[in-house]
Amino acid sequence: MTIAGVGICCGLTQGGTTVAYAHYGFHVLTAVSFLQLKTSSLKPLTLFMLLVFACAVAGSYVMGAALPLKGPVIPFLFTYVGVMFSAPSFLAHSVEQQKWGQKMSHFQVELLLPVFSVAFEYMHARIFPYRSFGTLPYTQYGQTATMQLASIGGIWLIEFFVAYMSSMAATVVWNASSDPKKAASSGRRLLLLFASVQLFGGWRLRALSWEGAFKAIDTPSVRVAGVWVPNTMVVREQLLRHHLGLIMDGREGPGDEWAAEGWQDIVRWSLEDYDAAEAAIAREAKAGAKVVMFPELCLVTFGGAGVDDDRVSTEALLNRVAAAAEENNVWVGMGVGINDPFIKVEGLSKFTTVVLELGEEGMTGVESNRFMLFAPKSVGKDAFDEAINGLQLHENIRIDYRKRNPVDIIETPFGIEGNATVPIASADLLGDGNDVQVGSVICFDMESPWHVRQLSKASVILNPSYDWPGLNPYHARIVAFRAIETGTSIYHHCQAGTTAAVDYLGNMISMSDFFSDSGIDGKGQCVPHHPEQRCEPPVNVAQLPLKGVWTVYGLVGDVLPFACVLLTGGALAAVRGGKGKRD
Repeated sequence: MTIAGVGICCGLTQGGTTVAYAHYGFHVLTAVSFLQLKTSSLKPLTLFMLLVFACAVAGSYVMGAALPLKGPVIPFLFTYVGVMFSAPSFLAHSVEQQKWGQKMSHFQVELLLPVFSVAFEYMHARIFPYRSFGTLPYTQYGQTATMQLASIGGIWLIEFFVAYMSSMAATVVWNASSDPKKAASSGRRLLLLFASVQLFGGWRLRALSWEGAFKAIDTPSVRVAGVWVPNTMVVREQLLRHHLGLIMDGREGPGDEWAAEGWQDIVRWSLEDYDAAEAAIAREAKAGAKVVMFPELCLVTFGGAGVDDDRVSTEALLNRVAAAAEENNVWVGMGVGINDPFIKVEGLSKFTTVVLELGEEGMTGVESNRFMLFAPKSVGKDAFDEAINGLQLHENIRIDYRKRNPVDIIETPFGIEGNATVPIASADLLGDGNDVQVGSVICFDMESPWHVRQLSKASVILNPSYDWPGLNPYHARIVAFRAIETGTSIYHHCQAGTTAAVDYLGNMISMSDFFSDSGIDGKGQCVPHHPEQRCEPPVNVAQLPLKGVWTVYGLVGDVLPFACVLLTGGALAAVRGGKGKRD
C-alpha cells in the first residue's frame, strides 16, 4: 500500500495542475517505507526499485499525452525521474546503516532527507533535458507564504522546507507508539518550522505589497495588452512538418520548393498575420495600452537560398512593426521566428533521429527564435548595446533577445543557440521621462532559474511563450516562482496556453487561457489540437507594477543547492566505500 501511495503522490506532482500536499505525501511515504524495512525482510535496493517503478508508471500515465515524444522514450524518461525522486530516501537509509550514521542524533538524521532531496533535485534540473520542469517545488504554487522562501534560496529552499517537514512527520508517524518522547520532539520542531515559514511569508506578502489604497497610489504601473494573430498555430504546424519531414500526425509538410502550394499558403497566412498585428497595435494603443505584447514565434520571416519573396523578409516585417510602434506611440514586444527554410541541418544525434523517427533525409531548415522590443522612436546603438543584443536589425529595436534554452528534441536540432547573457534595457514605458529596467526571456528559458536570475536587476520581465495543452496551466505557474526569485513583475504571454501577469510576490494580476471562449462569439474559440481552425482569443490586459524588490536569491544564487550537492557527494563516497559500516 505504501508503494502504491508513493506512485499516486508522484503522479499528482506532475501534469498541468499539481497537488501541493502530494509533495509532502511523496516524501513522507518514501521515508516511512524505508523505516518499515526494520520490520520487513525486503532488501533496501529492492524497495528502491519498487519505488522507482511506481513513479515511472505514474509519471508515464500522467505525462504520456502531454510530452511531444513517442514510444519507449516516455517510460524510460520517467524511470530516470523516479530514480532522482526516490534516491534521497534510499541514500538517507543507507547513511543510517553506517556505524557513524548510528551515532547521529535523530535531529541530524532528519536533516538527511532535505539535504539529499535538494541535491538530487538540483542535479536533476541541471542534467535533465527539460531542466527544472516537473521538479517537486513547483507543486507549492498557490501556497503563497511557502512560495516566499524562493526569495531567499530559490525553489531549492522550498524543496528543503517540504522535505524537512516530511522527514519530521515520518519520524512522528513511525515513533508515535514505540518512542513517544522522540515523536514529541520531532513534532515540536515540525510545528516551529511551519509557523516560522508562514510568519516569514505572511510578513513578506504584507510588508512588500504594492496593492492597497495607500500603496497603489505610490506605485506606477503600465497597461500591457497581450494580443494574438489568427494564423500562428497553423503556420507553426506546417513549419514543424517541414523540419521533421513528417510530423507526428503523419501529414505532409509544405514541400521542398518555395513555389510549392504549401509554402505559398504559409506566405499568405503570414501576410494576413502581419496585417492583423498592425491592426492590433493600433487598436490597443487607442485603448490605452503602453505596451502591446505578442507571444513567442507569433510572426515568422523567411530568407536564404531558395526564398524570393521580399514581403516576408525580416527587413519587411521589422519595418512594418517599427512603423506601427511609432505611429501609435506604443512599445511593442514581438515574438519573431527568423527562418532559413531550405538549409540542411547537420550533426543530428542518433537519439534525435530515432525519437523523432526521421528518415534518411534528416531535418531541413533552421530558425532563430527572437523576442524584439520595439520603441516608439529610434534607439541609438550605444543604448542598444550590440555586444549583448547582437546586431541591431532596426533602429527602433531596444531589446533583441534570442532564446537560450530551446525545448530539447522538438526545437534544439533546428533552433539557433541564443543569448547566454540576458540583456536588460532602460525603457521609458510610460513616456513620462522615467526609465524602467526591462528584460526578457522566452518560454522554456523559465525552466532554468540560474539563467533567469540574471534579470534580478530588472523591474519588469516580458516573457513570450508557446505551449501545448498538456502543459497548461503548469508552465504559466512556474513564472510565479521566477518572479519571487528575481523580485520582478513578469508578463507571460502565451500561444496555446495560459497568459498571466505576475507581480514580484508571485500574485497573479491577470490570467486568461488561450482556449477559453471570449463569451462574444463561440466561433472564435480556440480548440486544442486543431490549429487549422482560426481563432481569436480575448485580449489579456494587465496593469503591471513598475517596481521590483531585491532578493537574497538574486544576490547569492544557488549557494544552498551547491552546499547540498557537496554534502551529498561526501555521503555517497562514504557509503560506497563502506567505511564504518555496522556489523
